[in-house]
Amino acid sequence: MAYITEKLLEEFAGKYPEAESGLPAVYAEAALSRIARYLRYDPELKEYSVKVWGDGTDSVVLPAPVFSIISVSVDGRPQENDGWEWSKNYLSRRLANGQKEIFSSGTRLEISFMGGHDPVPRDILEAALKLATLSWEAAGGNIAVTSTSFADTGTRSFNNFSPDRILNEINGWRIYHV
Repeated sequence: MAYITEKLLEEFAGKYPEAESGLPAVYAEAALSRIARYLRYDPELKEYSVKVWGDGTDSVVLPAPVFSIISVSVDGRPQENDGWEWSKNYLSRRLANGQKEIFSSGTRLEISFMGGHDPVPRDILEAALKLATLSWEAAGGNIAVTSTSFADTGTRSFNNFSPDRILNEINGWRIYHV
């Protein structure tokens, strides 16, 4: 498991299996996978090496939020690492005159960078724990069910489980590709 440990999941869920079943690890991995698909990147810090092409604008879109730049080459020519700026997964370069460099259509950039987060933001960690816990609970057949009793007419049950509610909590960390 990556940023969720089995012990952390057990403490969060308040469930402690009697035997070594391995199921908490399965639920955690499933939650981490769902988080990565939703965010469109693995939130843990790791190295990326990508090739992107300019489109006539002053920025290029990368597959993960930029943490730091390792190296950049433009059309096969290595570039200095100074002047590069980023906001989430958008990378641009500020020239000496203060203007941003325009990456002409067809310009090939080869970029190595550290992408993701260190540490993984608390919101993302909590969402992953919630998803894993709900999956664990679902295995028992009783997932997010609430019931209401009415005086003379009995009880009604409602299933309130929706992973989208949890994923919406981390929408601000999501990246969008152009």
